[in-house]
Amino acid sequence: MAEDSRPPNEVPRSIQRRSPDRVETWDLFVDELDRFGQAGSAAEVLTPSTLHPDAPSGKPFGDLSRVEIDNLAKIGSTLGRRGDIVKALWERTQQQRKQKKRAR
Repeated sequence: MAEDSRPPNEVPRSIQRRSPDRVETWDLFVDELDRFGQAGSAAEVLTPSTLHPDAPSGKPFGDLSRVEIDNLAKIGSTLGRRGDIVKALWERTQQQRKQKKRAR
């Protein structure tokens, strides 16, 4: 029998799967908002369902209310991240929506 060099309780990397933690989820969410925002469509990004129990899960970013954005900002701050980023992105998204409506 061939000897395995891994410790007995270690799971091989190929079968290790974990869901991202909340900080990772936050970072991925903000990165996606930034990428979509640069393309002019941050409003379409869905709020992650695994971020926090109090987060508005699965809603498009542009459809969130100011109260929901404030809540997201608090969640970000609690995670040690700059929650004000989502506020700034949301405000820019709302301004873009208003400009599009005026142009019609």
